[in-house]
Amino acid sequence: MKNLPLVYFIGAGPGDPDLITVRGRDLVAAADLVLYAGSLVPAEVVGCAKAGARVEDSAGMSLDQTHALILDTVRRGGTVARVHTGDPSLFGSVREQAALLDRDGVPWTVIPGVTAAFAAAARAGVSFTVPEATQSLVITRLHGRTPVPESERLRELARHGSSVAVYLSADKSAELAAELRLAGLPEDTVIVVGHKVGHPQEKIVRTTLGGLENSMAGITRQAVFLVLPAEEAPVVQSRLYDPAFGHGFRRAERPESWPRMAVYALTRQGLELSRRIAAMAPADLFAPERIADGEARGFQRIADQVHANFHLYHAHVFVAAAGIAVRAIAPLLQSKATDPAVVVCDQDGQHAVSLLSGHLGGANGLARRIAAHLGGSAVITTATDTAGHPAIDTLAQARGCAVADPSRIAPVNAVLAEGGTVTVHDPLDVLGLRGNPGPNFELVDTPFAQVTVSMEAHSGPGLALHPRRLFAGIGCRRGVARDEILQALGSVLEESGLARESLAGLASVTLKADEDGLLDAAKYLNLTLEFFEPSVLDETPVPNPSERVRDRIGAGSVCEAASIQAARKANPGARLIVPKTIRGNVTVALAG
Repeated sequence: MKNLPLVYFIGAGPGDPDLITVRGRDLVAAADLVLYAGSLVPAEVVGCAKAGARVEDSAGMSLDQTHALILDTVRRGGTVARVHTGDPSLFGSVREQAALLDRDGVPWTVIPGVTAAFAAAARAGVSFTVPEATQSLVITRLHGRTPVPESERLRELARHGSSVAVYLSADKSAELAAELRLAGLPEDTVIVVGHKVGHPQEKIVRTTLGGLENSMAGITRQAVFLVLPAEEAPVVQSRLYDPAFGHGFRRAERPESWPRMAVYALTRQGLELSRRIAAMAPADLFAPERIADGEARGFQRIADQVHANFHLYHAHVFVAAAGIAVRAIAPLLQSKATDPAVVVCDQDGQHAVSLLSGHLGGANGLARRIAAHLGGSAVITTATDTAGHPAIDTLAQARGCAVADPSRIAPVNAVLAEGGTVTVHDPLDVLGLRGNPGPNFELVDTPFAQVTVSMEAHSGPGLALHPRRLFAGIGCRRGVARDEILQALGSVLEESGLARESLAGLASVTLKADEDGLLDAAKYLNLTLEFFEPSVLDETPVPNPSERVRDRIGAGSVCEAASIQAARKANPGARLIVPKTIRGNVTVALAG
């Protein structure tokens, strides 16, 4: 077994004694020797040292002196807390200290800490990453007695437009400003100066590149500069909380405009063609303001209009050059499982090109329908279609299956495109291949197939398809919050080994039709929520009826009966899969 550490390099944080981690404080309190850099780390941070511990300020010591103290302590059977400002991995001197410890066979480890840049950003209420403006943070310093590689000069790094945190440069504000100007940053670029962050003398200054030098009065050391080019960028809602953005715990909530197409034209001739396309299906038309009329909505820049529209429509049709469409949609792409369909047409209507989401998004089918409507030709480039073979994602979509991991679609479709055979485990015949699998599919009994179709969660190497056939019956006490319902449902699914993606809907009794937590849970999951009258539920045979529940609501079961009723409306042969399970104030049953 590896030897336990005897020396702990501990990040003290920026100076506030409450910003050291709990683990760091516990190790300081247990150490026999506490060495801290008093020039940067306040004595209060190590004030928790135990009685009898040796506490030394290392500010005036050399490397050899600190190592000698550490070595003497560990040879006497003690432990050492070597306390550094901020985080030891950033502009620290851990490497050379660790090399000496390794040489002498002394085991050591590092306890991370809060670095000044993050503490300053927190105090100033700013963010280093801004959606669609910058997603990177560069941490650097200006050159001094420690040189900086030429490729890492601030002027080079700042050209990227990323956020930058500049350390160890408090006395070089003029040079810092000059470097940022050489990088091309405008004078109104926001800069936050954090001076002695976490100390009683803390000062947070918000200024600009143009005003930086005049904002540094009295600040000559212990300052970090936060250069924030995106701080004044327009606020863009994070995709994490965007209702239109689905993930493993929430299906995308489709807006009312989702069933419609967005059709874009850039010329008068293209606008006439757009009207013909819009006549074949519900659609909204968009055109430059100079040619827009009452029927088409005007825009100044097509990229801005597409940005606003992209997640509001299931399909986007561009009557324009393909390059224009590519540049407009490129920054918005997320996943083949969620991106809408994109089709490009020339203004004469001769070609309809499936550009994006050909299978799952339906662009291939849309291109064919548009071409047939206009009397033109559909241009389809997906390999399975051009080879005349089926695509597994198209088949899954047609059969109402969710794809667990879209990244596994490509290997399966590659086999199909080459005319190969894919093994499929589909005991319920969801894909409808039983009796006629054709030359491209081989039905097998083992779940370790290239494609597995099941409501159960899948951890094998193949592609898992989950039929949306699972209905959850929910019973709950009055006033239960959405999150408690979601937690209960999630735990029952997990314990039962069933896939979240197989959920097709929720169900309960009509007495719960005004239950906000239940309504919010269904909305969050983007699932249908159906309510059944007590008389209907009471006539449904269930394994766990309750006379107490019948006396209260007029039915002996809520969650079991509701799940069965909802599931059988979709599939008459559905059965109860998971009986009533109590999770706090919520009961859950699953049928499918």
